Amino acid sequence: MRLVSIAAGLALLVAASASGAARSGKGETAGDPSREICKSRPTVGSRLKRVRECHSAAQWDDMKLAEQIGLGRQQYNGADGLGKSETALPPGRGQPQ
Repeated sequence: MRLVSIAAGLALLVAASASGAARSGKGETAGDPSREICKSRPTVGSRLKRVRECHSAAQWDDMKLAEQIGLGRQQYNGADGLGKSETALPPGRGQPQ
């Protein structure tokens, strides 16, 4: 009985160290900004077609930041792109007097 418990304990130690080594190897590549990441994105107008895009991790971060800045500008300025102090005029109307 004691031999079985020792063998089980050793098996747990080996499994824990193997999973720790696998995680540390994965973590090293996760911080690399030059690694390539591929993502599938849906195509506008189709429910099934998807386009696969591959960029480096740094490029994905730059694109995400640009999207966030653009969304923030659109939320601040409004959907029509006019500032808060500007007013939209109907088509064919001149400047307000």
